Amino acid sequence: MILGSLGSRLNRAINKLLGKPTVDERAINEFLLEIQRALLEADVNVKLVLKISRRIKERALKEKLPPTVSRKDYVIKLLYDELVNLLGGKKPLFKIRGKSTKILLVGVEGSGKTTTAAKLAKYFKKRFGRVALISSDVIRPASHIQLADMVREEEIPVFWKENATAAEIIGEGLERFKNYNVILIDTAGRHKDEQGLMNELREYFEITKPDHVLLVLDATIGQAALKQAKAFKEMVPLGGAIITKLDGSAKGGGALSAVAEAGVPVYFAGVGEKIDDLERFDAGKFLSRLMGMGDLEGLIDRIDHAIEESELLEKMSSGKFDMDDFRQYVKGLERMGPLDHLISMLPGIKIPSDRILAVGEESLRKWDAIINSMTPEERRDPSLIRGARIARIARGAGATQGDVRNLLRAYNQMRAFLSGKRVPRLLRGLMKRYGM
Repeated sequence: MILGSLGSRLNRAINKLLGKPTVDERAINEFLLEIQRALLEADVNVKLVLKISRRIKERALKEKLPPTVSRKDYVIKLLYDELVNLLGGKKPLFKIRGKSTKILLVGVEGSGKTTTAAKLAKYFKKRFGRVALISSDVIRPASHIQLADMVREEEIPVFWKENATAAEIIGEGLERFKNYNVILIDTAGRHKDEQGLMNELREYFEITKPDHVLLVLDATIGQAALKQAKAFKEMVPLGGAIITKLDGSAKGGGALSAVAEAGVPVYFAGVGEKIDDLERFDAGKFLSRLMGMGDLEGLIDRIDHAIEESELLEKMSSGKFDMDDFRQYVKGLERMGPLDHLISMLPGIKIPSDRILAVGEESLRKWDAIINSMTPEERRDPSLIRGARIARIARGAGATQGDVRNLLRAYNQMRAFLSGKRVPRLLRGLMKRYGM
C-alpha cells in the first residue's frame, strides 16, 4: 500500500462524516476508527495514533464551535491540525544566508543521499546562483562520478580527490569553493550501529562548521526512522531531514511521523528518480494533495479566520483593544475585512467611513513592520509612543516617522470607535447570538 491509499482512506472517512445528518459522539467514534485504521496501515506508531484520536474526540465534544462553522467542518479541522502536527507542524523557512552557506548531508547507506545531493544542488542553483558539491564518500568512490553525471548539464562543479581521506577532501573542497553561495557536502552512508563511522561524523562537522546538517532517510524504513534520527542527532546537531522515495512507500507516514517525533523537521521530500523530483515539504499542502481535497486548505483557513474573529470580538467586547489586536484587525483587511463584516451585523451600528481602513498592500506590510519594531510594553499601551520612541520604531522598521504617526492615528480612530458606549454591549449580544 502506498501513501495514495492512505489518502483515499482518509478521504473516505471524511466523506462518510460529511454525509451524516448529525455529528454526535457515535459518529465521531466511527470517524476516528476509520482514521486509526488508515494511519496504522501507513505504519504510524500506535501510541501516536491513539493519542491523536483521544485529542480529536475530546476537543470535538467539548470545545465551543466558532461562529458560522459546523461541527462536521470543525472535526475535519481538528483532524487536519493533528495530522499537520504529526508530520512536524509548521516549520520556519529553510534559510540560505547568501554566501558560503555550507550544508552537510548525512544519512543511512542506501537512503539516496548522493542522488539527493545532486537534486539539492540543482534546486539551490535555480535560486541562489553559484552552487558546488564536495563528494567525500571514500567508502564508495564511484559516488563522485554519479554526482558529476547528474549535475553535468547544470554546470555544477563537483570536488573529489583520489587517495585522500574524507576529512582532507572536505577541507580542500571548502577552500576551493569559498566564493560560492551554497556548498553541499556529501558524506558516506552509515548506520546507527556502525559506531566507528558514526564517530567520524563529529570530525566532519568540526571541519565543515556547517550552517545546516540535513539527515537523508528513505521513506521505506518507516518507524525505524525514529532510532536512526535519534542516533544521528546524538553525534551532530541535525537541523532538518530529507525523506526520499516518499512517492511510492507504504511506510511513508511512519517515516515522516517518526522523524517529527525525534524533533527533526522535514524540509524536503524526494518524489521520484529525476533530478527535478525534489520539493519543499509542507505538511498542510502534503495532506491536501494526499487526500485529494484541493479545497481542504481553504476550509481550514476559513475556520481559522472564524476563530480569530471570535477571539478578537471577545476582547473588543471587554473594552480591551491594544496594538496586537489592531495588527490582527489590519491583517484581517487582507481577507476583505472580516471585522467590518461582523460589526455591520450589529443593529443600529454603522462604521463611519473614516474608521474603515482602506489601505493598500504596501501600507499593510509597512504597518506590520512598524508594529514588529515596538516593544511588548508599547504594543500593550501605544499611548507611550511619542518623541524618541517614534524615531526609534521608524528606524527599526525602515519607515518614516510620518508612517509611524499614521499608524498610531489609525489605531486611535478605531479604538475611539470601539470605546463608544453602545458598541461593547452590542458586541456581546452578537457573540451570544452566534454562540461565541
